[in-house]
Amino acid sequence: MKKKVLLFLLVVGAIAAVLGYVVWNKPHETVDDKKGIQITAEALTNAFLQNELSANATYLNQVIEVSGKVSEISKNQDGKDVLLLESSDPLSGVQCTMREPGNYEMEKEITIKGFCNGYTTVVLLSDCILSK
Repeated sequence: MKKKVLLFLLVVGAIAAVLGYVVWNKPHETVDDKKGIQITAEALTNAFLQNELSANATYLNQVIEVSGKVSEISKNQDGKDVLLLESSDPLSGVQCTMREPGNYEMEKEITIKGFCNGYTTVVLLSDCILSK
């Protein structure tokens, strides 16, 4: 009886170890080859301002391809470029944390693709790249 319990625990432990290894080494998901939901910064911001629960259901953790005018350029604590795309609400917009550094220009219309991480006072996009 003890041998069967020990064998069972060893098999369960081995399966858990293999599953843990596979999950740990799973490649990081990127937006590169994914089709994004196309929307303007104005429309995306308004969707969250009008009904955050509905907007979360539609956009959260999805690839978004957002177009808008760059109103602010900064760097975060990791040294990554962060662009703010403007909306009509002066306290809101779409904040895009760029994956790679670049030569971004203020007041320029651009399209950015990234993962939607939700809404604080701005809509947050991460792992962003310039869309072609």
